[in-house]
Amino acid sequence: MNLTYEKAIAELEKSAEKLQSGALSLDETVSVYEEACKLAAHCSALLESAKQKITIMNGEEDGDEL
Repeated sequence: MNLTYEKAIAELEKSAEKLQSGALSLDETVSVYEEACKLAAHCSALLESAKQKITIMNGEEDGDEL
């Protein structure tokens, strides 16, 4: 996935709106949910990467400070 954090969050919000609408078929719901899980994992990975970069820049060995 090659989305910025901001774009991935926006897509995740759209997915949540679709799921909450109740207007999707079962197959569509599963598909949107699956994509939302991928987006959430992508966002989590981007945040973890940013946390590691900040930890390195701060010269900390252990990221518990953040």
